[in-house]
Amino acid sequence: MFELEDFNDLLENNESMKPLVNMITQIMEIPEDSLTNTTIESILGAVEGAFTPSLRENTIQEVIKYYEADGLTVKDIEKQIKEVKEALDELVDELNPSEKKRQLLAGVFDIFYGIFDKVIERYKKFNIELPIFLEEGAKIPTYAHEGDTAADLYAADTVTIPAHSISTKVRTGVHIALPERWVAYILPRSSIGAKTPLRLSNSVGVIDSGYRGPLGVLYDNISDSDYTINAGDRIAQLIVMPSYNFKAKQVDILDETERGEDGFGSSGK
Repeated sequence: MFELEDFNDLLENNESMKPLVNMITQIMEIPEDSLTNTTIESILGAVEGAFTPSLRENTIQEVIKYYEADGLTVKDIEKQIKEVKEALDELVDELNPSEKKRQLLAGVFDIFYGIFDKVIERYKKFNIELPIFLEEGAKIPTYAHEGDTAADLYAADTVTIPAHSISTKVRTGVHIALPERWVAYILPRSSIGAKTPLRLSNSVGVIDSGYRGPLGVLYDNISDSDYTINAGDRIAQLIVMPSYNFKAKQVDILDETERGEDGFGSSGK
């Protein structure tokens, strides 16, 4: 019987990972002469099948609860999962299994890696604690209703926006510290678009995670009269969410779809 003490130390008694430790143990105990390609495929199929949707979901939730209890950020989790993967690679090297068992272990690890990916994806969707600094006269952003996607931003000063003017800045006095790989969007409130002559100058404000300056709102006044915003008025909405970058890959042709190149107005009036 081989020992998994180093690996168990890394997992820090994480209950959700014990099935993986048990599988490694069982695989290493399989008689070598009973391992054929058909047997390997059968075992991997059984392992995949054992992770029913409900069990997979429970495993994801258990891992998330384990990370939440430690107050870990997404960056912390990615680092720890990377360490687990590296530890598994080192463990396999130390165990020095045959090629057949190495193939079987790799297949089992891939199943768990898929769960890790889901954990990270799900964790990014959870509520975050957002550090906020307020300048004099500023109000903290608030949600009007539980479950709302966007929080209201308030004017820190009374500002009059001249008729037919563009890009008048309204101060919120709010500074935020977004987590790495998150982004914030400043959007107009529907009531402002429907009931006032004001329009956001840049349509949507994009706040990157590295920005620590004040959140300002730029307004155009499309009417013939001046319009006054009072200190404490709700002037815009703030949405925060995970940010995903893409790696550009130039191709000669794109996949065909039913819609194809139909653009503006293609789905009706």
